[in-house]
Amino acid sequence: MQLLQERDFSAFFTDTFQFIKENFVHLLTNYLIVNGLFLLLHFALNYMTDVENMMNFGPLYFVNLLVSLIMWFVSVSFAVIYMTLYNQKDGTNFNYRDIINYFGQNIGKILLFFLISLVMAIPLFIAFYIVMILFAITIVGILAIPLVYAAFYLWFAMTFYEYMNTNKGYFDAMGYGFSLFMKKFWATTGSSALVFLIIFVIVGLIVGAFGLFGSFAGINFQDPESVMEMVAIFRSPGAVLVILVYTILFQFAQVNPGIIYFSQKEAFEGIKAKTNIDDIGKTEI
Repeated sequence: MQLLQERDFSAFFTDTFQFIKENFVHLLTNYLIVNGLFLLLHFALNYMTDVENMMNFGPLYFVNLLVSLIMWFVSVSFAVIYMTLYNQKDGTNFNYRDIINYFGQNIGKILLFFLISLVMAIPLFIAFYIVMILFAITIVGILAIPLVYAAFYLWFAMTFYEYMNTNKGYFDAMGYGFSLFMKKFWATTGSSALVFLIIFVIVGLIVGAFGLFGSFAGINFQDPESVMEMVAIFRSPGAVLVILVYTILFQFAQVNPGIIYFSQKEAFEGIKAKTNIDDIGKTEI
């Protein structure tokens, strides 16, 4: 699939799933190789950490927290690196070694991005939740919540892509990233909101099924022993599978911002068009 091409709402949405369909095995295989160790450690530590250790913030709790942060850090970075290499290589002519090398060569830049984002996230999250509260007052507002969530997420994603694909500083990338998805706000944000809504519904149904299982098991949430039984359910192999499915679905959902970024870059800068013109000039007659 050619990433550098202009798209509308329909193309943003359908090309996301078309990209996943075409590159499902390659994307998933490389993701599991790159992040698989941290996923396994997370699941193992989650299983080993008992209720008392969690409630008392024991050593395993903090180790698990650290592993979870690394897993999340790699997971979010992976999508940007994967889509960037896909664009550079004009397809799947790369593997996990290229992804790890790219990650290693840019680790300082990626860490700096996340550290600045952590500071920036405080006022942004405050603004986000104020907007959420205001929207939650009305039925129409509730329906708009996925759109607001998608807008904030896209802003972060566009900033990250621009930061990694150019020599711009964080705030320059942030300003340009804002312009990238705002130019076609309803098309970009609407398609992203729809993708994430589908993911959330699937995950919600799975988690809801586990909640019903706990209810049918006759668990009394005021009884400490019953609560421990419920925790055991969510630490079971079945629950681990649910978390794994969610992690993979979330990774697939991150394809959408990549599609949007490269599409909007083409719309703004005509990168592919300029390349084609240069190629024509190089062609011998």
